[in-house]
Order: sequence, then C-alpha cells, then structure tokens
Amino acid sequence: MNDMKMNNYSNKIIQSDLKKIKDSGLEYEKFNKKTFCITGGTGMLASYIIFFLIYLNENIKDFECNVILLIRNEKKCFEKYGKYLEKEYFKVYKCDICEEINIPDKIDYIIHAASIASTELFIKNPIETILPNSLGTYRLLELAEKNKVDKFLFFSTNVCGRINNIEELTEENVGLVNHLDMCNSYIEAKKFGETLCKAYFNQKNVNVNIARIFHVYGPSVDLESDHRVFAEFANNVIHNQDIIMKSDGSQVRDFCYISDSTEAFLRILLYGQTGEVYNVCNPVEKKSILEIAQMLKEIYKDKGIEVIYNERKKDDTYVEKRVFLDSIKISIRKMNEIGWVPKVDVAEGFSRMIESFEEKKNEEN
Repeated sequence: MNDMKMNNYSNKIIQSDLKKIKDSGLEYEKFNKKTFCITGGTGMLASYIIFFLIYLNENIKDFECNVILLIRNEKKCFEKYGKYLEKEYFKVYKCDICEEINIPDKIDYIIHAASIASTELFIKNPIETILPNSLGTYRLLELAEKNKVDKFLFFSTNVCGRINNIEELTEENVGLVNHLDMCNSYIEAKKFGETLCKAYFNQKNVNVNIARIFHVYGPSVDLESDHRVFAEFANNVIHNQDIIMKSDGSQVRDFCYISDSTEAFLRILLYGQTGEVYNVCNPVEKKSILEIAQMLKEIYKDKGIEVIYNERKKDDTYVEKRVFLDSIKISIRKMNEIGWVPKVDVAEGFSRMIESFEEKKNEEN
C-alpha cells in the first residue's frame, strides 16, 4: 500500500513547522557553538529535532551547532537527511549503542531517543526493545559523564499501569505492570532507563532530564513501517481508501503534534530543572480512535472515505495490551512552568501530516 516511505527536511510542511518552532520564543541562540549527540536519529521524534538544528545552521546568520548521529541504518539516514550529511557540522557514526561508545568530539547535549516503538515488536523482539533503553542508556550516560554535558535527555514513555482513584496523572504517579508480560517489555525498559538516569544524576552529577512522551504524530513518521493508528489512518486517506477500524475505537489518546513536542524537548534542554521528569502530551486534544476516524472522514469527505469496522481476531498478538488512561487527565503543569503550551489541534495536525505526504506523492508522480 505504501510507496512514499518518509518525508525529509525539504518538505514544505516540515519547513513551515520548523519556522514555527524558531518563532516560539525559544532562546535557540544558546545552542550556538554547541555539539549534539543524538540516537534514534532516523525515528519520528529525534528527526524533527535534527531537522530543526539543520534549519538553524542553514538559516540563522553566524549560527553553527554540530550534530553527531549514532545510527544503525545508513540507507534510512540518507533518505532522511540527504545532502546535509555532507555538511561540516554533521557527523554520522554507525554503531551499536549497547557497546562502548568512543567519540573524540566534545559533546554538550546528548538526546537518547533510540528505541523500538511498536507494540507488535515489543512482543516479537523484547530483547531488542529492552537493551537500547537499559544497556544503551548506560553507555550514553557514561559518555555524558565523561563530557560533563550541559544536559542528557532521555526519551521515556507513560510508565504507568492501571492507577485507580486519581483524577490527574502527574510525574509522581507510577503504576505497576506485569513485568513478565512481553508486551510490557517497553515500559519496564523505560522504567529502568529512568532509574539509571536518576542514579547518574544523584551519584555522578550528570545533568539529566526525562521526557515522558505520550502520543505524538506528524510528518516525520515512516509510513512504510509504522503501524500505529495515526499512521494507518493517514495512509488510508492519502491512498483514498476507507478507514479500517480494528477495534470499536473507544480507546483514547492525547494527540500531540510533532512541532509542539519538538518545542517541548528543546525547552526541557534549555530550561528543565536537572534531575526532573516532564510529561509531554496535549491533554486538550484527548480523542478516541473513533473520533479521529470520523474527523478524517469529514475533513476529506470529497474523497468519499467511509469508516469500516474490522475487528481483530481474538488470537491476534498485535492487540495492544497497554492500559488506556481514558478518564484521567495528564498533567503538564511542569511543562507549563518552563513556557510550553501545545498549540496544534488534531484537525490541523492530521491535515498537516497528510498534506506533507500528499506533497511527496505528487512530487514522485
């Protein structure tokens, strides 16, 4: 179904998003002459940060920051960044972050975003899910300590199991999950990564922050390999196909558009209190899967798209087992305190994501 793979830096929607981030009031000038080391650079979240750093280098006079990418997939890296890989401010190391990391350059910021992010893969490949968030985090924290970094930012997730009798989920609320269920390998690995980060902060004075990321979507998704709901629905719309529901659609997500989340990550780097955890989500845009499907049907009614119900088989191991915090508001007060308020609603965000791929589709045709 998918023939478009990934958007890259030159995409018009992405360029527009990057300008909005620049104009958001961030003191991005503080990144001048700094060196960033980033894992997961071909993934949806980290790639927008890298796009932004390219944007600053290419558009701000007398500004230059260095970007070091630690990658596994060279082909995917080239598809994302193309000619910018040849820039003097860019360096790429193909390596396994679970092994010792040797980089001669002085590093100021480390962003650890490398991780499997698919429920299907959590079950099929729990070891590959666990190690980058545990052993990989250790290797990078060692690198951070050696470089006395300005900030080490660990990309985490909702680490809660079912929590009863609360109305608002703060960073202090941590629930229990069954650690022997391989569907929870991701959450448990993230929990360990968080603990290790806090240990390096307490014991070795490494300036760590943890971003607990809930549900982000946007133009930097890899539509060829990502099977999350927002990507599947975007695929349906782009290819003029009916939206296929694989459940009753009652599950709820707090949808945060990628430009908002990227601004959040950068604000944590600049203004986050060291040692602290920050929830990154858009609690205003709390929508059910069915609401998103119906919204897209209405926005793209000229395409004649229908919402089709096709329940998964009971023995389908891809059925997501995570606990949905349907009735609980997620607190972003700590993010508000460092100047962040999400701005993009789901109608605008999904339209921008879909438009970005339709632009790419038209270019390739």
